[in-house]
Amino acid sequence: MISFRYNEIPKGVSDELLEVDADELGIEGSGITRVLVQLKFNKQDDNLRIQCQLSVFATLTCDRSLDRYETMFESTYEVVFQHDVQDEREELSGTLRKLDPSRNVIDITRELRDTVLLSIPVKKLHPRYIEDGEITEFEASFGDKEKESGHDPRWDALTELKQKIQKN
Repeated sequence: MISFRYNEIPKGVSDELLEVDADELGIEGSGITRVLVQLKFNKQDDNLRIQCQLSVFATLTCDRSLDRYETMFESTYEVVFQHDVQDEREELSGTLRKLDPSRNVIDITRELRDTVLLSIPVKKLHPRYIEDGEITEFEASFGDKEKESGHDPRWDALTELKQKIQKN
């Protein structure tokens, strides 16, 4: 659980750097190994704005070659807590939530987990298949170079049999 005590967050702008494991976010088994979270708090009288910049380190499996590779990707998200919020909202760029100072706990685990999961690429490609930001052509080769010459020795017995039948 990634949470903070509201009364311990200083008024004004402050920063905090966290290193979070996948199991703390409840995403073990997703390939995520660790997450660095740079938090920027902006606490005012009636609201608290938390800007999150995430650096996600993962071990993924390439969809093309099934090779495992290490990668890092970044994502940002913003959570705003306000006193006078009637309906909490979630959008692509951020979330608006009700601030309840009497609870004294600000929990952003759900927002961080969702941001990490949504930043995982849909198509996972090993970096060797990407040149200058473009996906390279996939070249598959099966077997030896000798077989590419056009002669496959496995067909020799059938060829001999066909020749015997044609002579008779």
